[in-house]
Amino acid sequence: MQRNELMTLTELQKQLALLHQCDDEIDILATMSALLQPLLQYQDCIVLKKTHHHFLTIGTTNIDFYEKTWPPCAAFIQALKKGYSYSCNPLPEQLFALSEEVNNQNKKTALLIGIDTGKEQCLFIFTHVINNVNHNILASHSIILFLQQVFHAFLQLNKLHAQTHQSVLLLDKFSQLSTLFKELASEWFWRTEPDMTFTSVNNLEREDNTYAQIFINKTIESLRTKNEQKNTLKWQAFAALVAEHEDFNGFEFEVKAPIPLWVSLNGKSQFDENGNFIGYLGIAKDITVSKERETALENEKLKAEEASKTKTKFLTIMSHEIRTPMNAIMGMIELLIDTDLTQEQRQWLNYANSSADILYGLITDVLDFSKIESGTVLIANKPLNVKLLIENIVGQLHIIEDSEDIIFSVSINDDIPTYIMGDEFRLGQILFNLIGNAFKFTHSGHIALCANIVDDKLKFTIEDSGLGIAKKDLSFIFQPFRQVNEGINRKNEGVGLGLSISKNLIELMGGSINVETQLGLGSTFTILLPFKEAIIDEIKPEFSSKQPVLSVLVAEDNKTNQVLIKAFLQKLNHKVTIANDGVEAIEFMKLKHFDLILMDIMMPTMDGLSATQHIRHELLSDIPIFALTANASTDDKASCFKVGVNKVLTKPIKFETLKASLSTLL
Repeated sequence: MQRNELMTLTELQKQLALLHQCDDEIDILATMSALLQPLLQYQDCIVLKKTHHHFLTIGTTNIDFYEKTWPPCAAFIQALKKGYSYSCNPLPEQLFALSEEVNNQNKKTALLIGIDTGKEQCLFIFTHVINNVNHNILASHSIILFLQQVFHAFLQLNKLHAQTHQSVLLLDKFSQLSTLFKELASEWFWRTEPDMTFTSVNNLEREDNTYAQIFINKTIESLRTKNEQKNTLKWQAFAALVAEHEDFNGFEFEVKAPIPLWVSLNGKSQFDENGNFIGYLGIAKDITVSKERETALENEKLKAEEASKTKTKFLTIMSHEIRTPMNAIMGMIELLIDTDLTQEQRQWLNYANSSADILYGLITDVLDFSKIESGTVLIANKPLNVKLLIENIVGQLHIIEDSEDIIFSVSINDDIPTYIMGDEFRLGQILFNLIGNAFKFTHSGHIALCANIVDDKLKFTIEDSGLGIAKKDLSFIFQPFRQVNEGINRKNEGVGLGLSISKNLIELMGGSINVETQLGLGSTFTILLPFKEAIIDEIKPEFSSKQPVLSVLVAEDNKTNQVLIKAFLQKLNHKVTIANDGVEAIEFMKLKHFDLILMDIMMPTMDGLSATQHIRHELLSDIPIFALTANASTDDKASCFKVGVNKVLTKPIKFETLKASLSTLL
């Protein structure tokens, strides 16, 4: 096609100059329209940039054409190949197939002009052009050159828009960070004169200018609160450091201000060109919030320590108040067992004695806070009669839980040795807890205890047809102070310690416990314990050799315990003198010779510790003194030994324990 120029070089330069003055897309399209509309009448213009697989809109007079991508079509390919294409009916040719909204506009005709710059390709689409296209436009080198510059103008404009967008995002990000830093930053800069007077405070131009108002023209010492002024050693050390012009870091002090304020200063000494000290330059950090938290934590710590002391004191008193009557109960039962009784009376007393032992163990678990808090419980390893232990527990439960609606069966395999090594009290506690729970949650049906040996382990199975346990509750039945029904209308009493204590004891013995249960159908608890059969030599015969008669002074204020201790001692043929408190014990010591003193610790008028100390330091006596105490903690025992006690006996005191202790004197 022969090119006919429609513009002179001067006119082209003028149009290009106008194009370069355009600031936005509207200006570019308006400049292009002013040139082309007299030569080529059209309704809309769309400028497309070719990518690898699609065409992108980079400029248009109609917002409906702002689509992300245009799929290639035959008209596009032809325009790029030949330089132009003309479509009399764009819809069947799928020229505008990308948009239903555009299709509805029923475009009649479309002229496409392809531009190839060597590096990039673009299309100019003119809609609603007249059928007789002015071929002079298509053949004009100046028009094509102008359209190339329009394309470049759009590319530069889009590039500028992208850069501007990124710059705006970056500025917005920096603005947010700056605002955040101003709002949250607790550090600020300061400068002082040689006398430590603050001359400059830069606190990021906070609106309230708080730090500048407080510090400017004031010395650091004048800013001290009364509490700070009391801390003379701290400020003397700081003054000495400043006098030597030393740098310092993390110097904290409370500032005298309308509102509470704590700061931490980092300072570096400054010198002029002649080496003269001109003051400090540094950074300050507001640590008020952290100090408030620190103070709050310290207060909470003091409260916790005070609460711990109160709890310890309470448990000590409760330990004494409960163990003292328990001492009398268990002692009297022992005395009764040693009298002439019918078989039925002896059986009842055995049940009572076993129940008292278990009750004492429960009291020990609850009140001996050192064991509960540390989780340490000593497991004894002595010969025990498993069958007799089970018979005693079963006998107690037959009496305690007597019910015609429950069948309670016991099966003990003959393979179980008569004596094994272990902790009789702890094993009894475990079985009593589990069987007791079975009775607690079984209102009718059966309860079965089975003991046998499986894989060289002692196996106990406690099965019941009771309420059972829901699967959702299995996860916490062994947790302390937790019960399946914890509401105020729960039917079963207790504090929820039984299963937790039992599990811990079983694991301390090297064993395991497992439960199989179904809600409404009952539960089966299985215990497996490693065991060792007791050797006959380990079963010590009762000590029967005749012992010398001792003269024993008993200092005890509780009347029942006086009777009990006296009965125990007289049973061993010893002579007994009773003192009601520490003062009476000292007076008896002055009047008579004794071989032993059994000294209660908590007594009126004068306690056992004071009395022991007086005997050791004032009377200068080295008589053996055994302490009788209901306080079983390590600290209480240490207090006894500190004042000169030879041995500590913990209440409740059993006859055999007292007998064995006295044998050490002979």
